[in-house]
Amino acid sequence: MASLIRNVALNPFVTAPLFAILALGPDQVREPLLQQLRQHLSAETISKAISTLKWLSLVGGARYAHQFFNELAQNNFRLSSEKHRYNWPREIAVITGAAGGFGSLMAKSLAEKGVTIIAVDIQENMPKDMQANSKIHYYKTDIADKAAVDAMAADVKARYGDPSILINNAGVAFNHHITNATESSVKTIFGVNVMSHYFTCQAFMPAMLANKKGHIVTVASMASFVSPPSMVSYCNTKAAALSFHDGLRSEARVLHDCPELLFTVVHPNFASTGMLAPYEDRLKKAGLALMKPHEVSDAIVKQVLSCRGRQLLLPDNVGNTLGSLFRAVPSWLCQPFLMLAEKGMKADVQQASSS
Repeated sequence: MASLIRNVALNPFVTAPLFAILALGPDQVREPLLQQLRQHLSAETISKAISTLKWLSLVGGARYAHQFFNELAQNNFRLSSEKHRYNWPREIAVITGAAGGFGSLMAKSLAEKGVTIIAVDIQENMPKDMQANSKIHYYKTDIADKAAVDAMAADVKARYGDPSILINNAGVAFNHHITNATESSVKTIFGVNVMSHYFTCQAFMPAMLANKKGHIVTVASMASFVSPPSMVSYCNTKAAALSFHDGLRSEARVLHDCPELLFTVVHPNFASTGMLAPYEDRLKKAGLALMKPHEVSDAIVKQVLSCRGRQLLLPDNVGNTLGSLFRAVPSWLCQPFLMLAEKGMKADVQQASSS
């Protein structure tokens, strides 16, 4: 239903022509159509339908204009893409967290386009289907260790050349509270989810700046905008990832005079991956539909292939758009909804502790 509203009712390329024909069209076109409608509908209903089409056209047009100017701003106000500078069989992409989840799907999809993939993960080996792919090369690396990242990067450059695509996708999560989180778990989650972004960008971004060509993708989350109980450390890191993306893009423009560099930040809603396993039952009880991993990976790959920078909210719906504006909404308006959600979370916690 939501997609029907978005793709038809709020599509001005559908509603505006209908309104124009029924309200503004020449008599020889408009009258035969109205006569057909009068056989089934009253004059009042037809008038209301035409008025509705007018307002849907205006709202849909405003929505399209908003989306167009948003994407234009996120691409450094550059109308053209950088596609003419990318030859996929000659491009190299570094993907962290590539042994599973979104990462493995992105690696395989980009490899199908001919891109040489540097798959980085902490696991001993890649899945067998990735091992059999000659375009995918695996590096077991602790990305929270700068020395390990630097060593990996040096080997990649020596063997394959300078990457033009960097997807900081790796992430970890822990099911703990602020008061019982261990020092080790906090250091681990910030090391993998935040500090690694610094290390990989320090390793690969200088060549991109020198070539004035590259695309850095930061996989954040809708958790960048809210911090539910038991997920605070994860949400902290995803808020930091969004801030990192914003600063990275700004520094490229201001400090390095390189608006050609592309930056994308991705905010998936909850998806059914291994990382989310500690929270999956709770999310399902709350009635939240989990995204399929390929829905996220397909959107990211599509954005990389578009050669444009963007902020992606996944899925692209009204709820996520409103969620991204959570901190811009007055507290008196958003806090009641937050407190209502917290009541449900509290009931789940009490039920879990009593069982």
